[in-house]
Amino acid sequence: MNSSVIVAIVGASLLSGCAGVNSRDTALAADVEAFAARLAEAGEFSGAVLLARHGRPLLRRGYGLANREAGRPNTPETPFALASVSKMFTAVVIAKLVERKQLSFDSTLGSLLPSYPSADARDQVTVRHLLTMSSGIPDLFRVPAFWEGIPAIKTPADFWKYFAISPLEFRPGTQWNYSNSNFLLLGAIIERQTGRAFIPVIEEQLFRPLGLANTRYEVDPSRKPALGYTRNPSAAGGDSAGWHPAWKEPKPGDDFVLASPMGGGYSTVDDLARFADALVANRILSRDTTAQVLTGYIDAGYGGRDGYGFETRLANGVRMAGHRGSLAGTLNQVEFYPDLGYVLVVLGNMDSGADVIASHVRALITHSPWP
Repeated sequence: MNSSVIVAIVGASLLSGCAGVNSRDTALAADVEAFAARLAEAGEFSGAVLLARHGRPLLRRGYGLANREAGRPNTPETPFALASVSKMFTAVVIAKLVERKQLSFDSTLGSLLPSYPSADARDQVTVRHLLTMSSGIPDLFRVPAFWEGIPAIKTPADFWKYFAISPLEFRPGTQWNYSNSNFLLLGAIIERQTGRAFIPVIEEQLFRPLGLANTRYEVDPSRKPALGYTRNPSAAGGDSAGWHPAWKEPKPGDDFVLASPMGGGYSTVDDLARFADALVANRILSRDTTAQVLTGYIDAGYGGRDGYGFETRLANGVRMAGHRGSLAGTLNQVEFYPDLGYVLVVLGNMDSGADVIASHVRALITHSPWP
């Protein structure tokens, strides 16, 4: 019998004994488990997958190795580098400031960061534009000098010189263009409005109240995160399959931006599912504000529409929201279905697989063609 079929049967058997799990969800979990296993066996996925419904895990499993040299396996408890997935944290704290009337989604950049160099951006760009990637502010990731200058960056304002004096790429609100610079500015707004450093604010507003004990912006020496692997030929020390370590343990090197409002940090599949459940249940923001941040406002390049810091999709009438994260050695997808109660968290420590698994789950849940 094919190994993937065995995995599916075993997964279905285990889940069928769980109270409250219907046959459709049992079959869904078995399908996803077998699909992820096939990718892992083919060397195209390494990481952890959690599929849950209404807070109850349907599938929770690690695949592949967190460290190939040491033979350390990935498990559901393994922390993974988040990349842009943590943009959701920045966005939610901005929304909390809006609820406290410390700013509004229509506040201009100039009213919040009066020292920002570009007059056009100060006058025209709003918080709404920053959250929906429609500001026209250039992405510093596309500036070669930024990558060379990372070791000298010590404060959020140190990033500005790589994009803040450049002209707007389009009139704010008229187009979508993914720009990490937007979320650096949102982080600076959080710091200015609270009078505190970014990381302690996020920890106080989100991590501690939600019990996200394994989510942090800096490496916990007692909890080694998964080491990322890339097929970038410039990386050194590759294996026979062409995978190279993307950074050195215990944390990424100078070519990886940590502890930033535009991304970074580490988390586990359990913590991210807890965050998603709390958001959908209106335990972080009010019902009205939650609805605002999860509404898609502008057509985006990933095939959906950008909300306030969340990527949104609609397929066969089924709403989805979440965020993708990618860097060398990291590919993640968090996606939740507010009306159906599903949460999918796929965290990967290689450049492939997570997006394919998310697309597969999306097709199954929404009865849509697999892209």
